[in-house]
Amino acid sequence: MNNKINIKSADDKDIPVYIYEPSIERIGAIVLIQEIFGVNDHIKDIAEKFSKEGFITWVPDIFYRVQNDVNLDYSATSIEKGKELKGKSGWDLPTMDILSCIANLKVSHNVATVGFCYGGSLSWKAACSAYGLDASVCFYGSQISTFLDKTPRCPTLVHLGEKDETINKEDQNKIKHFSQNKEPSIEIHTYKNADHGFFFFFLNTYDETSRDLSYRITIEFLKNSL
Repeated sequence: MNNKINIKSADDKDIPVYIYEPSIERIGAIVLIQEIFGVNDHIKDIAEKFSKEGFITWVPDIFYRVQNDVNLDYSATSIEKGKELKGKSGWDLPTMDILSCIANLKVSHNVATVGFCYGGSLSWKAACSAYGLDASVCFYGSQISTFLDKTPRCPTLVHLGEKDETINKEDQNKIKHFSQNKEPSIEIHTYKNADHGFFFFFLNTYDETSRDLSYRITIEFLKNSL
């Protein structure tokens, strides 16, 4: 079951948030962060899966300051539109809005962020900024290698695809080197033969084996962290 509410941002804007309530005993809370394609069917499907695991899942509409209710497919036209929306949205205001979601949930729950691609990078930035965040999961965040000036304040899990040219080998090695011997820990998992977007069954880069394994690792990490 899901509902849509508005919560206040730090600059007094109304952040639209989709809420997925678990039907079983709650384990904790997740702020699920979209790709450049908005809160589309794929993100909603993942939110449903997390809620069925026992996590109350909030999905903020990251692009609301530029355009409401963005729901794009994975066509070439949508990719260009998503890049445009990402460029107009920037990084600071979306990160601030994610922190507002975390603060609201933290009143009653332990909280993690989980993000994919653009959202994976935002999940990393939130982990570096938020006080009180309990865990962060970053699926192939394409900008993480440019955000290594700060260290996550909470245990962080990063999923990378070995064949991902969006995050090339050099950038992946930067992330891996940076993550060594950090406290709180940064855990890196690299998936052989996996490309960018391996988690998404809508894409031709979908890899079922990598998706299933990364999902199991994520759920175990979240249950141990929250």
